[in-house]
Amino acid sequence: MRDATKINDYFYGAKTLFIIPLYQRKYAWQQKHCLRLFEDLKKIHRDHLHSHFFGSIVSTKASETEDDLLIIDGQQRITTLSLLILAGINAVVNGDMLKGNEDLEEVKKNYLYAIRRRIDRQIKLRPIEDDMKAYDALFTNNVEEFISDSGVTANYRLFYQLIKVSELTFAELIESIERLTIIDICLDSRDNPQLIFESLNSCGKDLEEADKVRNYLLMSLTAEEQENYYHTYWSKIEKLTDGEPTMFIRDYLTVKKNEISNIQELYFDFKTYDERSGLEREALLSDMLKFARYYRQLKGETGKPRIDRKLKQIVNIGTTVHLPFMLAFLNYATENDFVEVEIYTVLDTIENYWARRIICNYPANAMQKLFALLHSDIMKIYKRHENRRNELTSSYSQIMNYILLNKQGTAKFPLDNEVKEYFSKRQIYRIPSDYRFFLFERMENENSPEADDQIVEKMKEGRITIEHIMPQTLTPQWKQALGEQWQQIYDDYLHTFANLTLTGFNIAYSNHSFQDKKDGYIDRKGNKVNGYKDSAFCLSNFLKQCTQWTLTEIKEREKLLLSNFMRLWPMITSNYVPLEKEYELVSFDDDEYELTGRTIIGFRYRDERHPVYTWKNMLIQVCPLIYNENPSAMAYLATKNYWIYEADGKERTKIAEGCYVLSSSSTNTKRSILNFLFKSCEIPSGVLELELTPLADKLVEGIEE
Repeated sequence: MRDATKINDYFYGAKTLFIIPLYQRKYAWQQKHCLRLFEDLKKIHRDHLHSHFFGSIVSTKASETEDDLLIIDGQQRITTLSLLILAGINAVVNGDMLKGNEDLEEVKKNYLYAIRRRIDRQIKLRPIEDDMKAYDALFTNNVEEFISDSGVTANYRLFYQLIKVSELTFAELIESIERLTIIDICLDSRDNPQLIFESLNSCGKDLEEADKVRNYLLMSLTAEEQENYYHTYWSKIEKLTDGEPTMFIRDYLTVKKNEISNIQELYFDFKTYDERSGLEREALLSDMLKFARYYRQLKGETGKPRIDRKLKQIVNIGTTVHLPFMLAFLNYATENDFVEVEIYTVLDTIENYWARRIICNYPANAMQKLFALLHSDIMKIYKRHENRRNELTSSYSQIMNYILLNKQGTAKFPLDNEVKEYFSKRQIYRIPSDYRFFLFERMENENSPEADDQIVEKMKEGRITIEHIMPQTLTPQWKQALGEQWQQIYDDYLHTFANLTLTGFNIAYSNHSFQDKKDGYIDRKGNKVNGYKDSAFCLSNFLKQCTQWTLTEIKEREKLLLSNFMRLWPMITSNYVPLEKEYELVSFDDDEYELTGRTIIGFRYRDERHPVYTWKNMLIQVCPLIYNENPSAMAYLATKNYWIYEADGKERTKIAEGCYVLSSSSTNTKRSILNFLFKSCEIPSGVLELELTPLADKLVEGIEE
């Protein structure tokens, strides 16, 4: 086993073949991974990096008599680099890449051939059978002989296209490749390669995304810096996040990018953010540590009792989608010295928003994007006033309320009439347990200073249970007590708030009569069972004065509980008055806005304004901006001939050499094209804002170009 090895040293060997065992999977690198590798190589060249870690390769001698290596782990990396180098060589031969001062034959010998092997096959890499046919065909440099339905061929073509549109010479490409380093793990030939492969791929715990981020942050540093930064920053981040920082990093990135990362892509998203942020390594770690402290505070550890209690109540909701907003808000509130009452008001509104949406059965998935962008949306209003030199007199909380009140569709803030409609029929006993525990704790404790803040914990442990007053199984006695409409009453109210209460007597009242449940009874063992009249829960107070449990009592209790609900979570208001509209500024990631028929007068890309007068003009100005951020991805998309094309044609506009966009289309198609480009190029769509003439002031009616 060796330490870090340069990739050219690993490939060196005129007699060595790289043999992929038959039990290995087929070549499976996705094209997005190839794009990232190519961007890394461009960065190595551009920034004059001395080295770049490329992972590990595990191998063993294929036999005692030959130098061949059996590649147990790392075949994807070796195959990908071989495809890239071969694409570069063929591109030079075909006149699609400048050679520079690199000797093509020397590169072939060092990377692609084992020229001193005295056997028929001298190509250094020997993939598994199907991959080998596709790989060998590429050496002909004849597209007619390529095997098109192979991942090997697809990635070769991608690299070839990237090479064509890049400004790298072949010499610069090879120089960048040679700065890649790997961990070379060469095992004893007596080891069983199958068992080793199974051990590497089946046993043990995979690296968490946070582990990859930690390695990325620390590995490029000196040993002294690693030691210092680990103890000063990373170990504290891990402690503040209870040893599981992956989800924190995801929320941190959401705050910074206004875009939600896929957890499987978290490492790559973090790496991209770091490269684009331009922060020094210590500054980045320091910023992460600051937000990790906020992350900890969100569990109710600010040291301010009233704030902490509210935070713990929000934690009881059992969801994390609001955490990016909460992190951004706490950071802003701290930096701007918000008074405690303002912080509490914001947090209380977040809880209010959740409670009303839960009772109205609105989907929770709509909240993820809203909370990812909420703080940014508030800041846009601040900035709008600043740009117009118009003093902003409304508080942060009032602006937040304004934004929430203007949400439509699945993200809307439920109105009083909607809450009243759903309250009577919401099947509380059938909602997720965290939601149920949250609602019962708040309805029981309300905001009393004498409240039992351990109710949720006790419910989870079974020390407090939710009790059906009208039982789930009706006896003849219960049916008679409910009257002729017993079935309808049962169907409508069984699992609603009106028919549910809390008990801590650790006993199942089952289908005992209401009188027994209220007054208590003697069980079969002769033990006294306490009833509702002995309960300390406020939710049972109404039951103590009832003599029966019929539709009349159920509706009366429903009315009482609804009144308590509305008092606990009242309808919010806002005193913010928006600026008189010169135009309507719409974020491109806001799906609620209809663009068809609207007149555009300009757009802002990363806060830089561009005047335009048609949707077509907007599209053909935005596309080059996206291209400049990720030309490799755009070049790849052009090979797909779907909205973006390699060649000019009817209804297409040139973006860059070898890249054309479908520009004559409907407004909604243009929107789809941009959404496609933003997603494919890993750019948050919120960087684009559209300036639209207010609906009432439109000058023309939707002339589409």
